[in-house]
Amino acid sequence: MSYLIASIIEVFTHNVSQGVTNASVAAIAGVCLLQYIVYTFKMSAVRKENEQFQRNLSEFEVELQDIQSDRAMTLIENHILREFVSQSDFDQAIELLLKRYVPSLRDGFGLYLNHIDGEFKLRESRGVSRNTKAVYDIDRSLLKQLRNQNVLVLRGEKLRESSVYQCFHDQDKARIQKLCLLAVYDKKDISGIFITTDLYPEGVDEVQQIKLAKRLLICVSRNIVKNQDFESHRFELRVTREQLELRSLADQQFKTPVIMLEEFLDRLRQLTNSSRAGLFLSTPGDVSGCKAIVECGITLQSGVKARWREHEMNLVQLGLNSGENTSLSGDQLENHGIRSLVGAALISPLITNRKRIGVLCLTSQDSQPYDERSLRLISWASQFLSNTLLKVLSHATIERQARQDGLTGLVNRRSFDELFEDQFQRAQSAEMACSLILIDLDHFKSVNDTYGHQAGDEVLRRVAQILRERIQEIRSSDNVIAARYGGEELAILLPEVGLTGTERIAEVIRHSIESSVIKFNEVHIPVTASLGISTYSPHIMDSVQAMLAAADSALYQAKAEGRNRVCSLSSTPV
Repeated sequence: MSYLIASIIEVFTHNVSQGVTNASVAAIAGVCLLQYIVYTFKMSAVRKENEQFQRNLSEFEVELQDIQSDRAMTLIENHILREFVSQSDFDQAIELLLKRYVPSLRDGFGLYLNHIDGEFKLRESRGVSRNTKAVYDIDRSLLKQLRNQNVLVLRGEKLRESSVYQCFHDQDKARIQKLCLLAVYDKKDISGIFITTDLYPEGVDEVQQIKLAKRLLICVSRNIVKNQDFESHRFELRVTREQLELRSLADQQFKTPVIMLEEFLDRLRQLTNSSRAGLFLSTPGDVSGCKAIVECGITLQSGVKARWREHEMNLVQLGLNSGENTSLSGDQLENHGIRSLVGAALISPLITNRKRIGVLCLTSQDSQPYDERSLRLISWASQFLSNTLLKVLSHATIERQARQDGLTGLVNRRSFDELFEDQFQRAQSAEMACSLILIDLDHFKSVNDTYGHQAGDEVLRRVAQILRERIQEIRSSDNVIAARYGGEELAILLPEVGLTGTERIAEVIRHSIESSVIKFNEVHIPVTASLGISTYSPHIMDSVQAMLAAADSALYQAKAEGRNRVCSLSSTPV
């Protein structure tokens, strides 16, 4: 066409130059030119239509892909929601959601934090190491962004500088490439946060993953908040019920106030799933020193018991210094030098008139941190004991004074008879060993006659002190009972100790009395003692009186054979 137009223009120009005017030639040229213009406009319109069609086609394909993607996401969303709602147990529902986001424990981990009393506390986790913390710090700036965006993805420097990243153990940090924070809302406030190392589903564009996460959170939040409200009410009812149980236990009538404390503490130990529990009081005038008043829990071997006690005293000192309720586990215990035996601990100071008078200490072999309920219980228990302990201890002091001999501080005859009866019945029912030592001070009447009754009293006090010191050296000293049986006669009851062991203990006591230096008014008073032993025998002794008579006969034998010796009916003088 362009060639034709060019030829027409050339002919037309040639004719004009020749001075020839030909109407027909001019008409043809005009027609051809007009056709060319029309054709050009038509082709331009066709090209525009084709371009618009291509654009429409591309937009349609994108819309189709979006529709297919939305449909796929909707199917995934509906499937997850059906699974979530179908769970009757709230923790199982949370665990199921975490499984979706953390399908492989090797590749990542996830956890759910409850927002309780201004703190984000661990509720459920998947794939996190056992050293994980119970409370997580969430940066204020991140919380502000979460309130606006619902979903945050942390990477690189922003990730490493965040407080939440620092909460994870080094073992977990090695698996973190990014952290995804998903906020659960209760009205306008954050009631919980999911933290995962990746979004769901895997392999999908992150924009789509975030979009799905937001859609899920809208639906899931309602269920989570509803369940959390229900659980909060149930939690408060349970804590209140358990507090009332402990209170009613303390209000019951017990033989002694100390027994009440033992029962109270053991029940607290059971309610908190602790291995051991202890009530420690600070020594008057020495804030750094503490003494165990009541202990209960699992039985420990002697070596393990000593090590456990070291850990407890370490924790007690921490409680006295901090003056706050403290829950420790994992690295927190290691930071205080506790690397074995105790996996978790809960300590609460006892405070009266703004003075820290002691510490309530719960310890567990399990490394699982104590939960919020346990913390509430020990906090209430320490406050309750702080208010009642002095009263209880004053009653216990009166009881102890009523059971003690006023001169020697040993158990008096009446109390000894009661304790002797209890231990004898225990030995009978369990077929266990039980031994009795009767001690008579030799020529004690002559001490009174020669040095005076005040000197005789001093001799009795010193001999009683020797008994207490020797008893402390006995492995089972917690159950040993020493008493003033009458006048210058003393008695020691040794539960779970056989004849051979009793003879050895008796000889140590005899030698200690003989070698003691007892002075009164600068005058040295020589003292010796005769000791008689009897050991429970199931086929011979059927009563306390029979066992007492056997020990009395052995004592008579020791005196008859020259005094200052140990005898048992079945043995020669020691």
